[in-house]
Amino acid sequence: MKNELRKEILTKRSNVSNGDRELWDQLIFERAHKLRSFQLAKRVHIYRSVGDEVETTPFIEYAWGVGKQVYVPLVPGGKSSMLHCRVTWQTQWREGAFGIQEPIPDSVDDVIDEDSFFDEHCAIIVPIVAFDRTCHRIGYGKGFYDRFLQNARTSSIGLAYEIQRVTNIAHDLHDVPLTCVATEERWYVPSV
Repeated sequence: MKNELRKEILTKRSNVSNGDRELWDQLIFERAHKLRSFQLAKRVHIYRSVGDEVETTPFIEYAWGVGKQVYVPLVPGGKSSMLHCRVTWQTQWREGAFGIQEPIPDSVDDVIDEDSFFDEHCAIIVPIVAFDRTCHRIGYGKGFYDRFLQNARTSSIGLAYEIQRVTNIAHDLHDVPLTCVATEERWYVPSV
């Protein structure tokens, strides 16, 4: 079921025109970077967008501009969990796992594997394939962010286009809903 839904939503997302995508990315950035938890965060974890995902470069550049530490995911070959690498505007990049640009660490101190490092002073920007009104998400099926979010003790912010919203995503008790999801139209937060 999730695989069929993933395929359907990815097809919808890939059919968005470049003009709509640019406008929607700008609207999502304007909405999401103003979120209180993002503004107050000292450290942010932000995925590098690829293909037709919501563009994350503005979040990275904004965070650097206001003095936040920025971390991006790093997935060593053959590993089932991701590491977190601190990046700066001087960071060099190379193609990594799944064709995603990954940083070349300047120092071993720039790479951490402790998810608990992401505490109440942090914010995590999370990739989404599909989401529902309760902020449950479907990712790309590898489980990296599911495992990461189970241990992180901070705000998790999803970025998605409205066309990625579905009525309901089946979830297990251990699945962690996102704190919120920003689309080009509005915010979603889990209902209480």
